[in-house]
Amino acid sequence: MATYKKKGYKKVKKTGLDKVAEKSLVAKSLEGADDIVVKSEKFLEKYQNKIFTAIGLIALAVVAYYYYHNNIVVPKRAEAANEMYVAQSLFEKAVDEKDPAVQKELFQKALQGDQGKYGFLDIIDEYGNTPSGKLAHYYAGVAYYHLGEFDKAIEELGKFKTKDEILQPLAYGMIGDSFLQLDQPEDALEYYEKAIDFSSNDFTAPMFLMKAGKTAMALYESTGEKKYLKKAEKYFKRIVEDYPKSDYTEDAKIYLAEAQYGQ
Repeated sequence: MATYKKKGYKKVKKTGLDKVAEKSLVAKSLEGADDIVVKSEKFLEKYQNKIFTAIGLIALAVVAYYYYHNNIVVPKRAEAANEMYVAQSLFEKAVDEKDPAVQKELFQKALQGDQGKYGFLDIIDEYGNTPSGKLAHYYAGVAYYHLGEFDKAIEELGKFKTKDEILQPLAYGMIGDSFLQLDQPEDALEYYEKAIDFSSNDFTAPMFLMKAGKTAMALYESTGEKKYLKKAEKYFKRIVEDYPKSDYTEDAKIYLAEAQYGQ
């Protein structure tokens, strides 16, 4: 088979010295490799006890984690969910109750417990790190709001954190409602805005845009600061443009016209 030879190429013949140097280089490379192996073996010999101990500790930690998760965390979560059932039932009855006195009593029982069963505050104390314990902060905050204890509502709802796009905006919104009840509209507006920023879902977003807009309008009327009027216009406009089919759209159009007229 023919091979291509570049024109003008001339093979350089190695001398005896070149061959000796090449063999020397190979020998040194092998010696270096042997040296690395020897050093590695010595390192392992010197530190093998520590290495095996570290590996053993890691393995033990993995086993301990799975044992803790399967034998403590999972049963604790199930226990917390079972314990909270009565409190949730009382809460739901309270929400549906028409008689204010009976409703108040049911909310109190949902918080404090009834007939030896845990209330939300007990769940928080006993199972605070479980999903049920964290959710109990939300229920407790709403119960306190309905009982007119707005400071406590803010405290409990402020401890509730979730990635849920419905529950977290509702928690922020009720904090806003609580501040409004305490005659702190600036703080109320801040939490309505947090609810808006957290999620743009069709349920909570237009509701809190409306509350934010109306609160901003009230702040403009009480302070005369144009920044609040601009905020109000922005929020009402978002309802009209982004949520045209919401229950708040028609009212938003009226408020938007008022905000624009005020400028």
